[in-house]
Amino acid sequence: MTYKQKVVINNISINDVIQSFHNYDFVKFLTLLQPVRINYWEGIKNDMKADFSFWFFGWKNIKVIHKNYNKTKEHLYFEDHGLKMPFHLSYWEHHHIIKQHKNGVIIIDKVKMKSTNSNFLIYLIML
Repeated sequence: MTYKQKVVINNISINDVIQSFHNYDFVKFLTLLQPVRINYWEGIKNDMKADFSFWFFGWKNIKVIHKNYNKTKEHLYFEDHGLKMPFHLSYWEHHHIIKQHKNGVIIIDKVKMKSTNSNFLIYLIML
């Protein structure tokens, strides 16, 4: 299953957004109003790891390693690859794409996942 989301932020520089993705406080801010705990976060460069807990009828952990980090003045790209996954997930790959867009920035998230339980993926789609 693949999930894709795009968010456009106007009147902001690409450099400010790129720097924010390297900042632990920004990651905390993104998850502030969500049922998410950050257990461990090294950063987003290659081979750095992160560990989060999500509340879904109890706390569930997901551990990822970051790969394919690429940063220029015009874009930022990195991927999360699942190391430990909840919910019968057998595969997790999250592509983060940040690039200049008109007078601002576009953030694109592409998530690819597989499950050992096909009914679970159908349930996720229906949420």
